[in-house]
Amino acid sequence: MKTIVHLITGLFILISGSVFAQKYKDTLITVRNVKLEYEYDLSWTKEVKARNIEEFIKNQSEPSIKSSTQIQSILQNIKLSKEPCINSGFESGYSGWTGLSLKHGITTLPIENGLTLNPGVSALPLTGTAYGQNFTSIETAGTDALLLASSPSFSMSKTAPGSSGTQSIRLGNDQAGYGSEGIAKRFVVTAANAKYYFQYAMVMDRSHSNADGTVNGTEVFFIAEAVDMTGVTVDKMVDIAAPSNPFISATNSPSARPQYYRDWRCAYLDLSSHIGREVVVMFINADCSKSAHNGYTYIDDTCTTCRSTEGDIKLDLKGHDCINPKQTFNGTFTVPAAATNVQISFEIYQNGTLLNTIAANTVLGSNYTVDVAATDFPNQTPGTCYDVVAKLTFNLVDLNGNVQTVVQYSANPVLGVQYGQNSGFDNDICFCINNLGAYCCDSENLVVNGNFEAGNTGFSSTYTLDATTYPGQYNVTNTAAAFGAIVTDHSFCADPVTYASNDNYLTVNGKTQQTGSSVIWEQTITGLRRGEKYRFCANFKNMKQCTFDIFPKVKIEAGSTSSALFTINVATTNACDWQNADVVFTATGTSETVRIYLDETGNGDGNDLAIDDIYVGTLGNPGLAITVQHNGTNNAIIASVNGITTSDDSIKGNCRKYHWYIAEVTSYPSIVINWSTFAHGNNAGSNLPPFAGTSSPTTWDLTTTFPGYTFANNKLYIIGMYTPECDCYDSGFTYQLTFNTTSKSANTAGITEEQKAEIIDAILNGLKPGKTDDTSTIDDPDAEIKDNVQLYPNPVANELTVSALNEAISEVIISDSTGKVVKKQSFASQSSIEKINVSGLPQGLYFVKVRSDKNTYVSKLIKD
Repeated sequence: MKTIVHLITGLFILISGSVFAQKYKDTLITVRNVKLEYEYDLSWTKEVKARNIEEFIKNQSEPSIKSSTQIQSILQNIKLSKEPCINSGFESGYSGWTGLSLKHGITTLPIENGLTLNPGVSALPLTGTAYGQNFTSIETAGTDALLLASSPSFSMSKTAPGSSGTQSIRLGNDQAGYGSEGIAKRFVVTAANAKYYFQYAMVMDRSHSNADGTVNGTEVFFIAEAVDMTGVTVDKMVDIAAPSNPFISATNSPSARPQYYRDWRCAYLDLSSHIGREVVVMFINADCSKSAHNGYTYIDDTCTTCRSTEGDIKLDLKGHDCINPKQTFNGTFTVPAAATNVQISFEIYQNGTLLNTIAANTVLGSNYTVDVAATDFPNQTPGTCYDVVAKLTFNLVDLNGNVQTVVQYSANPVLGVQYGQNSGFDNDICFCINNLGAYCCDSENLVVNGNFEAGNTGFSSTYTLDATTYPGQYNVTNTAAAFGAIVTDHSFCADPVTYASNDNYLTVNGKTQQTGSSVIWEQTITGLRRGEKYRFCANFKNMKQCTFDIFPKVKIEAGSTSSALFTINVATTNACDWQNADVVFTATGTSETVRIYLDETGNGDGNDLAIDDIYVGTLGNPGLAITVQHNGTNNAIIASVNGITTSDDSIKGNCRKYHWYIAEVTSYPSIVINWSTFAHGNNAGSNLPPFAGTSSPTTWDLTTTFPGYTFANNKLYIIGMYTPECDCYDSGFTYQLTFNTTSKSANTAGITEEQKAEIIDAILNGLKPGKTDDTSTIDDPDAEIKDNVQLYPNPVANELTVSALNEAISEVIISDSTGKVVKKQSFASQSSIEKINVSGLPQGLYFVKVRSDKNTYVSKLIKD
């Protein structure tokens, strides 16, 4: 074996305590039938040498930190941070970070598998400055002293370039001895930190890489790694002090000892696959596994976006989520000054497999463009999706004089898998689907391929696909000839000009004489907002059979909300006669599964139908607005929807349901309503005081002076309108406060959600005699009305969802307006979201008391 001579000053502590130049020699040690190189000091006595070799052999038998029980013991002892990016630049010292005391004593590849606990989670700072000890320090702005004093000298900042702060953290001391130290943070991944950026710089001894410069698992190194709470790696980045790394530079320390360094680098861990889940991010510095070489790492500006100076490429996908036969993609890139042979290409992936590579058409300055044709993709069927990424390659010369090819991507691979620009497979760009159609509402349709123009894609069915379409089968087609029927696409029927290219629909040959029903169409809708209302609708057409024809009976369902069973019966001789059915549901999460069921219990033939233009979309804002004018001279008030004139008297949607309401307000700005003066009415009549108990045929139109209602002088009134949910629009509620006087007027103030609910309840269900103000009693003096508890939908018809933010629900008690308990349910699941069936409760106003493991809350609920 060759002899390696190192000159070391004042950094290596011998058994005798003296410090001077040392000579090292490599020897082979056999551990478990494997020969490993070991480096020892020629000045050691036999006893010291034997003791150190024994420690080296013992190290090889220690369990790696990567073994499940080892790493899990660390993760569970790291405190969960409520603010993932707190103290990201170490301006507050160690606050928010957990210390890791480790050891690099095992020679193995991957090199990070050589880390062991020593002892593991430790309080910061780590203060060891001697051989084999762990060390951390908070560094202030300045220059690294070792590199500044080296030959040739190099000035490397101790804080990240461009940082707004003045501090960083350093991991590692100036001594060798298997030392390894780190910091960690545990947090829940959000979209904001899904790419967890950081900057780092390394100063490390040249150690024991292979002769050609490649790594062998003994070297000094730095690792940034994210793991889930079971210890499974989410993403990692390893930087090894090896001469084959073209970004490593070399110098000689003041003791003439060869020194490697890497100037500040921007990097990130991709956590996007774990949004909403806990992860632990660890930054770890490690000495070499042969004990004689050390290194340290600076870290700064974690959780702060940065851009690499070592080669970087960006791909602009804006406007390319739906691609046509030919597209031009573009982006920007940078390369180091010494880079040669710069190449840019566009890569196409599907299911993580590289399908095609297309060279850039133009490269000008820091910009590039790539022309991509439809034929560059193996499948151009509408709705077919791919992952794409821009690839930058260039050459750099490493420390051994060898040419190394550097590869950078616009989106880095995660653990060797290329997901493209977005986390997950096949979700960057898709061939355009004609998703236009005459749907029941105009807002964005969340159903994929709702018009079936992309064929048999985007949905599932318990029936099987077959063009012959026997019972129990379906087909996506533009002809119903297999049924002896004539059917024209629903959208084409509605507007043959706008939807000239629409011609597909779903045909179903329903089974009969069965015991129940089957799901003939199903799709999971994503991108929903919890608690928001959506409309699910579809168009149906029965196809008549010659004998024993049975009309199809269909039910549509969204999550736990379903319609009644309804019969499809249209004029089968009219190819454009379609029947629409819908249901409104409230999202209980970010996704819901919607289904269409076909009843199969009928006797006879038939039960055949066509389906087209399926839609799920949010209920629109009704944009309800009113204008109120008063005349204090003659105590008259006029109100009108929209402007004060009758020319704009209209409400969005196809229905005309509305309710004016009016009452005297006895306190302002803290509003108290005098319920004895409450009245409401519409185009069907009015209900007048006292307590809205007098019914009158006198109508209150969309522009009205509220005939039958007596206004008093110098009084404050609340006047408003409520419109129930209708057609494609959600319910609306608006009001104004008006002084009926010649000298004073107030148009805005704030009423509470509880007051709003009481007004709607009084309109829909009548006012309870004896009520004079808006005060409501709660039978639990410790209960609070807070936003911590959400009830939805509210108003509710059948199933109520109760959500307590970050609190486990133990009991829900529902009382009517008199205080009588009408429903009580306990829960042992320790969940923050529970569901309760309230379909049996009469219409009216209720109080819902929610007991959690921490508090008791009361909210108001309207039962439709």
